[in-house]
Amino acid sequence: MEKRTSGRRICLSVAAAAMLVVIGRQALAGYGLELTAVGDTVQHVSPNGTAVFPFTLTNTGTSSDVFRFDCRVVATVPGWVAVYCVRGVCVEPGTPIYDTLPAGASDTTAHVTVYTDTTQGEEVVSLGVRSMGDSSLAESIATHTIVGSGIEERAHADAPLAGVKVMPTLVNRQVGASVAFATRVQTFFRLTLHDAAGRLVQTVAAGIATPGSHRVDWLPERGLPRGVYLLHVSVGDESAVTKVIVE
Repeated sequence: MEKRTSGRRICLSVAAAAMLVVIGRQALAGYGLELTAVGDTVQHVSPNGTAVFPFTLTNTGTSSDVFRFDCRVVATVPGWVAVYCVRGVCVEPGTPIYDTLPAGASDTTAHVTVYTDTTQGEEVVSLGVRSMGDSSLAESIATHTIVGSGIEERAHADAPLAGVKVMPTLVNRQVGASVAFATRVQTFFRLTLHDAAGRLVQTVAAGIATPGSHRVDWLPERGLPRGVYLLHVSVGDESAVTKVIVE
């Protein structure tokens, strides 16, 4: 009788172990994701233009999951600025963002934005996402922003914007940024500060610029949160953008 009882206990243990394995496989199979680009992943823009690439992330599994977004610049063009955003949080490539989605839910807030200047070239930015429930599940999509390559550029001899310099790019409450530009004709200028998503934060300065060199100083306000910002300077029909980091 003791042998039979022992044998039954062994059989029950084996069956229980097999059930745990099956449950584990079912749980693992409950995770899934799909990352899709909304629109064309190759955009040709004019000099100083902006390319925006929206994405949709869908939790295709049967379990709620946390997803890790990660963005990286595969090929860069000097002077261009790239940021990516998820649910209103905007950071530079290289900084992860986490997003929680219930089973079957989608997030349409993810997008990559590339700000160009007058430099011709092609910047490749890859947006990737990975499941935290099953790290083997990951997808990525590369975006291509192109200036030049057949695009007719504006090259007027009387173009008012001759050059823009911003120093330094890393600022704090005591040390700000100086924007220097030169004009060839009398024209209207405007300097504005935007967040990483491109939303207007404040108008720094605006007025009439006479021919010659000009400089506008900007100091972060005390209530301005730390993070990545964009300084836009427009002179007549010309414009330029540069990144500043507020500490």
